[in-house]
Amino acid sequence: MSVAPAALAAPALAQSNQTIRLVVANSPGSGTDQVGRLVAQQMQTRLGASAVVVENRSGASGVIGADLVAKARPDGNTLLLTAAIFAITGTKPDLPYNVRRDFAPVSLVAMLPTLLVVSPQFPARTFHEFVAYARANPGRVTYGSLGAASTQTLAGGLMKLRLGIDLSNVPYREAGPLMTELMSGQVDASFNNIVTTLGAVQSGRLRPLAVALDERWPALPDVPTFRELGMPELQASSWIGMLAPAGTPAPLVARYASVVRESLAVPEVRSRIIESGGLPVGSSPEEMGRFLGTEIDTWGEVVRLTGVRLD
Repeated sequence: MSVAPAALAAPALAQSNQTIRLVVANSPGSGTDQVGRLVAQQMQTRLGASAVVVENRSGASGVIGADLVAKARPDGNTLLLTAAIFAITGTKPDLPYNVRRDFAPVSLVAMLPTLLVVSPQFPARTFHEFVAYARANPGRVTYGSLGAASTQTLAGGLMKLRLGIDLSNVPYREAGPLMTELMSGQVDASFNNIVTTLGAVQSGRLRPLAVALDERWPALPDVPTFRELGMPELQASSWIGMLAPAGTPAPLVARYASVVRESLAVPEVRSRIIESGGLPVGSSPEEMGRFLGTEIDTWGEVVRLTGVRLD
């Protein structure tokens, strides 16, 4: 009896005596970690594995966890769950791995959309008014951000490149002081995760101007998307993605992507991710590969042209 080539290439999928390591390149309790644990529970059941163990390997802007997976055996027993920082740091010359060569894309798990907000005292009430004011006052409009290598920080650089406006970055170590000074008007604007700012927006303590999504966020139906405003290139959001070591058999990668998609379709999983500020996706490996390539190119250009330091 003949056997199809794909069947020959694919090892047994998560046999009952196998343990799959899901390496999360973020600390316990982070958004990526929470999503990872939700997905891991579903994967264990659907794959029939003895366990899908979440292993937090944070540090060095996600490099420690990514390096561990890049050097793991490509047998399907080690996976990486990472965020946009993976693409942002991808152009660093001293990385111990190559972001394009050493990983097999599995699935884009979720988007973590960014909301552009301004303080109530800021004169602009719409995004176009914001851009006009920034152009008329170069370097005077401030935006708060967390960390150098974050979508919050680089979103300002992206605006500068695409729109020709000069915003001044005010870095913070923690989200609390940033939100306090933003609401009081000491900082003009910020690019924040929706959940972080939703309460302040709904209570009128912050004014939303645009959201980085293809469609409007259900809880903020009056806030336009950058795409609606004719600025799709400003879709500066974070995301959560799954990758495997390069060389992992394609049928196995496809199976994992299918299981991720099935997991995200579970109502409880989907609702919990949305409540935490994410938008479940569950893409194919090919879609994840194209998305990741675009992210690496986009953020690489921003880092290169703005001179932002990633260390």
